Amino acid sequence: MTEGQPLLQVREVTISFGGLVALDSVSFDVGRGQIVGLIGPNGAGKTTMFNCITRLYRPDRGSITFDGTDLLALPPYGIAARGISRTFQNLALFPTMTVLDNLLVGRHHVLRVDPVSSAFSLPHVRQEERGARGRAMDVIGYLGLEPYAGAIVRSLPYGVQKRVETARALMGDPMLLLLDEPAGGLNHEEVTRLGDEIRELRDRFNLTILLVEHHMNLVMRISDRVAVLDFGKRIAVGTPAEVQADPAVIEAYLGVEVNGEAPGA
Repeated sequence: MTEGQPLLQVREVTISFGGLVALDSVSFDVGRGQIVGLIGPNGAGKTTMFNCITRLYRPDRGSITFDGTDLLALPPYGIAARGISRTFQNLALFPTMTVLDNLLVGRHHVLRVDPVSSAFSLPHVRQEERGARGRAMDVIGYLGLEPYAGAIVRSLPYGVQKRVETARALMGDPMLLLLDEPAGGLNHEEVTRLGDEIRELRDRFNLTILLVEHHMNLVMRISDRVAVLDFGKRIAVGTPAEVQADPAVIEAYLGVEVNGEAPGA
């Protein structure tokens, strides 16, 4: 990747579902090491954009380039291997598995293990498994999940499950972490703490973060840049201060003060 070139470049991405245009020629950049907020009212196209980046959807036109690689030329299963992990607006954990086992699943694509070696439990397989378990315990410790490591996920409070999903996303050693409404279901105190934790995650794990969130005070406090979608179009991009002062953004939120709580995303 060329020095100074954005880690993620989204150019003119358009996708329709039937007669509905979900994204209409959307472009924005995410610089290496930045936290970039992607915001907009309900139905603006934010999660659709996440699904295009992770190849759950294929855009009708446009390009998405990550670290010099054309993501649209990759199969969906190749995205994690390139260094992109995500969380989901609705939890996508394995509810009957333990916290530790959920994290180990998140490490699977990193392991250098083939079916034959695994079947015979060869020494390098055992070494890989020990490394994965050690990594999982490190992440569990960092996120304060030690009391829950052996707990079944569905038995845990929602806020803890959100942390488990973030922990699992970190298990793939991502360069880019996509967070889809991480503050959903959290109380005010938890949201405030989450903002500090996202910054710490960025610094501790050398991450670049693209954040979809409807808590505007959180987004504006922690983001380096913000891109705003409305009805599938990008209507603004810039620093938090620039975006908050943009008339198109204020209109999109129907007069809601953009440095406070906005409508749901």
